[in-house]
Amino acid sequence: MINFTKIKSLLCLALLFFAGTIFSQVSQADSTLTSDPSDSLDNSFNVPIFNSTGGDIDSDLGQQESSSLLQSSRDLFSQFAIFHFNAARYRIRGYSTENLSMMLNGIDINSPETGFAAFGEWGGLFNVAPFSEYRLGNGASRYGFSGPAGYNNIDTKASSARKGTRIAYGTTNRTYRNRLTISHSTGMMQNGWALKLVVSGSSGNQVYIPGTYSQGNTFYLGLDKKINNKHLLSFTGYVSPSEFAGRTSAQLEAYELTNDHYYNRAWGLQDGKVRNSTVRKTIRPTFMVSHIMTPNNTSKLTTSLFGNFGKSSVTGINWNNSPNPQPDYYKYLPSYYYNQGLTEQGDALTALWQNDVNTRQINWDRLIAMNQANIYTIPSQAGQGLNTTDTRSRYIVEDRVEDLKNFGFTSVYNKRIENLFLSAGINGNIYRNHKYKTLNDLLGGTFWLDYDQFAQNLGVSSTFPQNNINNPDQKIYKGDKFGYDFNININRAQAWGQAEYSIGKFDMYGALALSTMQVWREGFVANGKFPTTSQGKSELISFMNYGVKGGLTYKINGRNFLLANANFLTRPPEVNTMFISPETRNDITRGVTSEKVTSYEFSYLAKYPGFKARATYYNTSINNQSNMRIFWHDLYNANVNYFLTGLNEKHQGVELTVEKTLFTSHILQGVFGYGQYYYTNRPKAQAWQTNNNTELYTDKTVYYKNYYIGGTPQLVSAFTYKYMGKKFWNVSATINYFGELYTQINPDRRTEDAVAAYVDGDPQINDVVGQQKLPDFYTVNLNAGKSFRIKGKYYLNFNGGINNLLNNQSALNLGYEQMRWDIGQLNRFQNKYQYMMGLTYRVNVSFSF
Repeated sequence: MINFTKIKSLLCLALLFFAGTIFSQVSQADSTLTSDPSDSLDNSFNVPIFNSTGGDIDSDLGQQESSSLLQSSRDLFSQFAIFHFNAARYRIRGYSTENLSMMLNGIDINSPETGFAAFGEWGGLFNVAPFSEYRLGNGASRYGFSGPAGYNNIDTKASSARKGTRIAYGTTNRTYRNRLTISHSTGMMQNGWALKLVVSGSSGNQVYIPGTYSQGNTFYLGLDKKINNKHLLSFTGYVSPSEFAGRTSAQLEAYELTNDHYYNRAWGLQDGKVRNSTVRKTIRPTFMVSHIMTPNNTSKLTTSLFGNFGKSSVTGINWNNSPNPQPDYYKYLPSYYYNQGLTEQGDALTALWQNDVNTRQINWDRLIAMNQANIYTIPSQAGQGLNTTDTRSRYIVEDRVEDLKNFGFTSVYNKRIENLFLSAGINGNIYRNHKYKTLNDLLGGTFWLDYDQFAQNLGVSSTFPQNNINNPDQKIYKGDKFGYDFNININRAQAWGQAEYSIGKFDMYGALALSTMQVWREGFVANGKFPTTSQGKSELISFMNYGVKGGLTYKINGRNFLLANANFLTRPPEVNTMFISPETRNDITRGVTSEKVTSYEFSYLAKYPGFKARATYYNTSINNQSNMRIFWHDLYNANVNYFLTGLNEKHQGVELTVEKTLFTSHILQGVFGYGQYYYTNRPKAQAWQTNNNTELYTDKTVYYKNYYIGGTPQLVSAFTYKYMGKKFWNVSATINYFGELYTQINPDRRTEDAVAAYVDGDPQINDVVGQQKLPDFYTVNLNAGKSFRIKGKYYLNFNGGINNLLNNQSALNLGYEQMRWDIGQLNRFQNKYQYMMGLTYRVNVSFSF
């Protein structure tokens, strides 16, 4: 799989620079390294934290020749991934976020349903938290059992915050225009109380992407009470209500027709005003209460209760027996006519795309007019003849709602016994997610009828197309529930333990975890297509999972370290793959079992005065995965739920980081990462129509082996020059390079049926089964900052940055094949893409006292 030709020179240069810099440091004298007081209790234990992140080595080398490896800050590669590589949609090591344990005050906040952390619900806490501990890889964790991507723990306790008041204002041209944050912290007062309050708000309208807007607020309260030297009670409560109007991907044809690489089909004009069809709203308060007991300076017990509840929703257009309202529908593109030799029609449509906003965007006024003209005859409710005054909506805007209740607990015990550090914990969740649709806007009509139009003409029975047979032909008005209504229920529990031990030049650790999870669906309406399996509770789906991991650090001397870590775990799949059609029935998908993750990594770390370096090789297999996609199938005139089971992935690669300080104030940083993220087997596919109980096929082989995982560059590199001025100012310049970015592939095009119509050697076969590689690209970023200390107690800070200084607007950072495709005409359903933003800036100013 690995093609070293393209990266040979880059890799050699990086290694030469890396090696040369190390050898230039060997003759330098050791100097004392100071500790980062990130956790006062752990520092008092003076025991090692073993991991391969390659950040700061917190130890006193003047007193200990071969010190343990302690790391609390973000390592260099992770910093670049977050602040410089994010524009290219880079995912560290190609991992999705379920491989990273996100924590608040040691509480795991990854969703039991998806495995993901919902950043939108607590993103504002980055303005609150005084400390975030991020550790990449398979190292030890004293908070819980983490996966191959490591963990990120955000400390939001009021007693951890620095005393003072801070007012900050920021402006940018990315997703929001203005942000204001006001925070106040008392620190731990003499009466044993600590209080922190934060209020933050941001907003922006069509800041960079046309038709988008954002509005978000954060309200935070932290309250701690120190009962005595052994007991602390801590409360954290926050809510981050937000509203975002989104962007969409589009075909290259649409970008070319509009001459706009940021074309967004999600919006249109209504009465001359911009309206977006895809608006996401979230308001989910979170609270956590912790009791922290430190009976002595070698023990700590932290027990917490937490709750996360509230709603999120996203809007979308629904329609009934009417033309598709999406402007980039394939029949509305000029290529649809050009491919049939209808040049005149194609030219006419091209002109409309280029000159008429209602052609290239959603025509809201037209949808409203069609609704108002659709007079529908229904029996009068009073039994007095016919009522013909109501207008039945052909188009509506619906809200797809998730009403979440997630409550849980966690308890963690830490104990030091000389060179042995023990950690153990238990945690659990009771999770209920109520999913349903409500009618947001009738778009000028009077009502909407609640039935499935795609099941209407199947001729099975009169109740067959009804979404709720207990209330047939129900008229739906604004705010009413309709369509589907069900719960996803999850009970989860875990116990884990870990031991860390240090002896001589060796540090080592081992950890075990056992977990159990039960999942069931509960439907609240009887659907006409599945009258016996849609309402009530499904079978209980149970998983028993485990994990084991360990690591070894060899301290060559006080400056050089060798590390090895390994991790094997099993975990439940995503819940949405467990049910054939969770919106409508309880039937369970076949072949969905626990995923198996095997991961290991080897690292070399160096830490000298003015010099840091890390070299890592990682290898991770994520096997037995399941996923589900929904798409419209023309042949069956229905939506299809398409499942893959038994899918295996490989993530392997190298990471190199070097940081060198020259002449005290000049810093050079280099980062290089090359990975191979690809599928390693041939999974099985099964597909079901959503408008009846027909299984389209079972155990169809999908030839996925050796295809790349799309959606992230697999080659990244960067070089930074930074100058730190003597009077509290700094400036830096970074050049980033991205490569090996592939489109996400359609599994149905990698089957025997997909190529059965072609003879061996036909060049069109590659058009069907080939995978597109997107062009490499680079960016240049600038950052600067300045701080002022006024009268010894006031602080005024300025910082800002420019990303993509050269305003490259031609870099594709996302591409995917549509699931809907035509074997006879591949260009009919074109790939969809997104372009990276051009020049963007940010400016922040804060005043602290």
